[in-house]
Amino acid sequence: MTWTESTWEHITPLYDKIIEMPFNQELMKGTLPKEKFKFYMAQDAYYLGEFGKALSMISSRMRSTEHVLAFSQFASGAIVVERALHEGYFKTLGLPENVQPSPSCLLYTNYLLNQAAYGNIETAVAAVLPCFWIYKKVGDFIYSQQKNIPNNPYKDWIDTYSGEEFAKSVQLALEITDELAESASRSAQQEMLTAFEMASKLEWMFWDSAYRMEKWAV
Repeated sequence: MTWTESTWEHITPLYDKIIEMPFNQELMKGTLPKEKFKFYMAQDAYYLGEFGKALSMISSRMRSTEHVLAFSQFASGAIVVERALHEGYFKTLGLPENVQPSPSCLLYTNYLLNQAAYGNIETAVAAVLPCFWIYKKVGDFIYSQQKNIPNNPYKDWIDTYSGEEFAKSVQLALEITDELAESASRSAQQEMLTAFEMASKLEWMFWDSAYRMEKWAV
């Protein structure tokens, strides 16, 4: 069993909770209130910019030139390709140009940037993997339920994360993670698991904060 296969078994109960979240259930059915989706898209735009920076930092720390190129392309995808989806929604939903991050969004992005800058390279890669893998899993699941839900207003989002282009990036990220884990010590693999699990929890928090339209308490 590869490191990623073992890790997915470990966090499957958490993934099930993510699927069951009101935000994802209502997005799947097309009943999610537009104001909640608008809040989510604004926060995700901020997140993607910071995520791209984390991927760029990881790219600069890679030893293999193939891995350098892969993470450089991941960063470009986060900032350019996926951002195109947000720009479409920015026009239709009237989102602000300058977004202030919610507490959960800021916590998540700062965690990733910290790992990218200071964590072992294997740990840094494990920390950014949930954004690839969990989004792909969620996108595929929601897409599989769309036959009985015509005219879902969130079709563009669903198509992006269940699409073939995103699937290629996810598969490559998984392969690189397994390659790094294979040559890592047991203690390093445990650090990778801890980082992956933490980032997965932060994924849950990000969706939950969007559904609550989280604000700063002070």
